[in-house]
Amino acid sequence: MNESWSVWHGAKQLLRMHWQIIVAFTLIGGLAGAGIALRNPVTYTARAELVTGNYSLPVEVASQPAIAKAGALGLELPAETQARIIASPTVVDVAAQALRLDERDSFALRSSVKATATTDNSFAVSAVGSTPQEASENVNAVAAAFLQYRADIGRADMSILAERAHTAAKDALASAASLADPLASAQASNAGFAASILTKKEGFEHAAISAESTAAALDDAVKNFNGGGSVLRPGSSATVDASPSMLMFILLGLAVGLLGGVALAVGRRQISDRIMDRRDIVRATGLTEIFELGGQQRSGAGELVFRSVQKSSTMLGMSSEQVAVRPLTPTTLGAAVLLDLAAGGHASLGSVAVAALSKETGADIAHLLGTRESYTPLCALSGRELASVNSDIGCEASAVFGTTPSPTGTYDLLLLATGPHLEAGGTHNGLPAGFSGPTVLMVHLGKDRVQNLERAVAELNAANLPVVAILVADQAKGGGRQHRSGTRAGALKARKAGTERTGSSRALRSEMPTAETDPKLPTTAGTKS
Repeated sequence: MNESWSVWHGAKQLLRMHWQIIVAFTLIGGLAGAGIALRNPVTYTARAELVTGNYSLPVEVASQPAIAKAGALGLELPAETQARIIASPTVVDVAAQALRLDERDSFALRSSVKATATTDNSFAVSAVGSTPQEASENVNAVAAAFLQYRADIGRADMSILAERAHTAAKDALASAASLADPLASAQASNAGFAASILTKKEGFEHAAISAESTAAALDDAVKNFNGGGSVLRPGSSATVDASPSMLMFILLGLAVGLLGGVALAVGRRQISDRIMDRRDIVRATGLTEIFELGGQQRSGAGELVFRSVQKSSTMLGMSSEQVAVRPLTPTTLGAAVLLDLAAGGHASLGSVAVAALSKETGADIAHLLGTRESYTPLCALSGRELASVNSDIGCEASAVFGTTPSPTGTYDLLLLATGPHLEAGGTHNGLPAGFSGPTVLMVHLGKDRVQNLERAVAELNAANLPVVAILVADQAKGGGRQHRSGTRAGALKARKAGTERTGSSRALRSEMPTAETDPKLPTTAGTKS
């Protein structure tokens, strides 16, 4: 599979072009995760299981009118209702009092307790604590508080029933005692009536005895009733669940930030009009003659450029002895690429001269020649050689740099280094009026726009300056090795530095008698730059 079209290559290109966005979003995500972690310290959740309804009551209780769907004591409510009671402040506040919590911790406990019904009479209870021991203590206290709540209600109900039984026994005994005198009178006068009274009296006495028995059973049940439930599985510090730690929050934030940065980078890549790779250039221009210069890995690319230029020029029926090298925009990095191109032309064609048609370009080239030995055998021209080049191009260049000329005193290749295409001055900015040779455009990946490239190619082709090749300046790969043309003040500063190191001011001084020259660098005369 062609690497230029592979997913892996696309990912590397995305990272190379938008690594600032991806890194920034990743760091923001990590910081956000750390902030969330600080606001949400680590907590522990303990769980307990309890069951209700596993109790027996005296037989006498079952005969009372309190019997209903909720049980004899009214405790066996629907499971969902009991779960809501477990997590209610009524029960949780009792647990907080047992744990001796202050108001703040009591509120936190009320917020953390949760209960769910697992069956009709079994429940799962959970509570949160800052430590495993605290969490287990909290959940066990809540379970015990609920059983205590049930015990209190059951005891209250049975106490009422016991009181009623005691009252019924007293009333029955009183009624039986009130029949003693009528019974004695009836036995003396009317035996049949006496038998009826006796039967009634015995009934009251039997009712009293039954009521006393019920009251005694209820009194005993009140003492022993424990809520009618038990904790099947108490909470333990060994089985607690911990909330995410700060490290987990930070890692999660980094992951979310990374995904967000990648998503934004992909979105920008899809909607951006900037030239990012060769495919953008091919789609915009239809040209396949695309070359990257600069660096050891592309040291031989200059020869391939001129082979391509010669081939295209032959097909177009024009000479390739003079080639215009033109940056697309002022942001394009060009001086080092231009000198790499000249070195390739020297290796393949022989003698090469670079005519800088703008002061800024001349200053950049002079600076690089003065600080980097790798660009020899190029050097600044003067005297007869300079005059010969100016005569060939039909104007006076700002500065000319070249190799040793051919035996006839001419050069096999003249590179005309112009100013940017898209700036004030129009399409022919920086070119001699009579030039009609091939043009090589330099574009800057990640900076120049597809729309500008389409416009430049169309305008140059319409002006009979056909674009035959594209040179790519990639800041992410080689931009650090190239010198950016800056403002006029920056160019003069670079020019001054170069002349101080190499004495190039003397070499750049034109010896033409009619030229008005700068004492440090020849000025442009008779050009449209």
